[in-house]
Amino acid sequence: MDYVKQKWTSKEQKELRNALQEMAEEQYRLFHQKIVKGERQIIGVRMPTLKKIAKEIVKGNYMDFIKTSIPVYHEEVVLLGIVIGTSTMEYTDFLMEMNDFIKKIDSWAICDTFCTNIKKQVQNNKQAFWNHITLYLRSKNNWIIRVGLIIMLSYYLEEEYIEKVFKRCETVKNEFYYVKMAQAWLIATTWVKFPKKTEQYFKKSALDKWIWNKAIQKACESTRVEEEYKIYLKTLKK
Repeated sequence: MDYVKQKWTSKEQKELRNALQEMAEEQYRLFHQKIVKGERQIIGVRMPTLKKIAKEIVKGNYMDFIKTSIPVYHEEVVLLGIVIGTSTMEYTDFLMEMNDFIKKIDSWAICDTFCTNIKKQVQNNKQAFWNHITLYLRSKNNWIIRVGLIIMLSYYLEEEYIEKVFKRCETVKNEFYYVKMAQAWLIATTWVKFPKKTEQYFKKSALDKWIWNKAIQKACESTRVEEEYKIYLKTLKK
């Protein structure tokens, strides 16, 4: 199937779905289904294949693709997210498409894949986007909150933002497992990039006990955290 199209209709979208189903790998589907646990059915198409298709779609009329996409399967949502994230649309258009897309997220896999494919948009609009994701962290949708946390983890662990990241992470009060895991993962990663600043943060942190201990666990499991810090971190468990 040729994915570089100047026009997308429901007919082309159906052909794409059929093509994805033909690429399915049953063993991969069963494995992926166990770890993703989303609401949508998984076809069983590997990520490199989806990225390759998205790359081709973006070469054509990707806005037409986005407008006609009505995803049913897990892979269709992932593909739509990659197209939105890697397209060359203007920032204001991107925000509109992103705000619509994140409402479709129903698993950590879709969330994290999307967040890691918006690099250019974030880098080109760093401060504006930082301000925008405040809305995500205040959302009543658990997955949208995770989007905000994973974006901070992926793009804002920098000198200019690190103290603000600590503050934002701590203000999120949510009992959803995948939100708390994102918070723990975020703080664990700060130990890699800013061990001294994270150490100071821990001395005054009011993080939830579960998040605190999980962050320490994740940091200790990381090969990028120095052994001296791992020894120190283990003494901080609550």
